[in-house]
Amino acid sequence: MKLLILFGAPAAGKFTVGKVLEERTDFRLFHNHAIMDGVMHIFGKGSPAEDRLSRLIRESVITEAADAGIDLIFTYVWNFSKDKGKRNIDAYKEAYESRGGEVYFVELTAPVDVRAERATNPDRFDGKANTAGPEELKNMEGSQKFVSPTPFYYLDKYLQIDTTDKTPAQIAQQITEWLTA
Repeated sequence: MKLLILFGAPAAGKFTVGKVLEERTDFRLFHNHAIMDGVMHIFGKGSPAEDRLSRLIRESVITEAADAGIDLIFTYVWNFSKDKGKRNIDAYKEAYESRGGEVYFVELTAPVDVRAERATNPDRFDGKANTAGPEELKNMEGSQKFVSPTPFYYLDKYLQIDTTDKTPAQIAQQITEWLTA
């Protein structure tokens, strides 16, 4: 059983690539907005309750998926300027590894101008009510750090892909080949 953590900045292509991977593999997609949007609707974006409940629900779903032996794709905007992101990821990683699973990390990157252009696409808002539009995305760039540290924490199962000039299908193919190599 495998957990694929697909992370990167907003509009790097995580959800779109995750959907293609789900269609082509036995993995199931658990995108971060599946939880966040519902919690934000009730408690508001950025509230202490939203932060706490999103983390607890994500961890519960990932743990249950590990218990069930499900190959899972989890999408995540990882803000490397805060320690809580790594603590969250470590908990998800532990849930799979403690049950005999493997955890893989794929970081999707693209320059902010490319991501801002993508953020104008109306399809981006399907299934993600609280996703960042172009202006919010640019504002986030100055206050958050979305690119992983070098070296990355878990180099043995880590792949970084610049999504600028690749289609979601090409990226999914590259990830699939890497996972089965």
